[in-house]
Amino acid sequence: MLRQRMIAMAALLLGLAASPADAECIRTLVNRSNLTLVASRDGGPPVEIPPHRSQAIRYRQSGHLDLSLSCGRPGESAPVYRTSYDTVAEIDRCYLQFGSRFFENELGRGFLGTRNTAPLTLNNPRQGDVVVGPQADALCPAGPVLRSRY
Repeated sequence: MLRQRMIAMAALLLGLAASPADAECIRTLVNRSNLTLVASRDGGPPVEIPPHRSQAIRYRQSGHLDLSLSCGRPGESAPVYRTSYDTVAEIDRCYLQFGSRFFENELGRGFLGTRNTAPLTLNNPRQGDVVVGPQADALCPAGPVLRSRY
């Protein structure tokens, strides 16, 4: 019993010593619009999130998140909206950086979101989440052109 506890403690300490600043957070990209959301983390392969669907995203380390919205499937039409954000994943905190630096050390950058992120909602309902709301449908010139056929 004591040996098992010592092995578990050693594994925990080794895990913490290997990368003390890295985190392990699972967050969600939610698409509540009729557009197609495409997300790419740290220049990796893009992930397509169809209308009215969601996708889990894992933050293991700080990096970069690129997002775009298309009126049709991504290869069929050019994106009508593109943006990118730096991501922070440290110890037990994962969030997207935006806004002012007010209370940055205490609460993380973006606590007071002085930067307009519409049609996206960032860090809500949890830090690190991204939600595309139905107001994004107005980005398409002729209204929503894509119906969920996925």
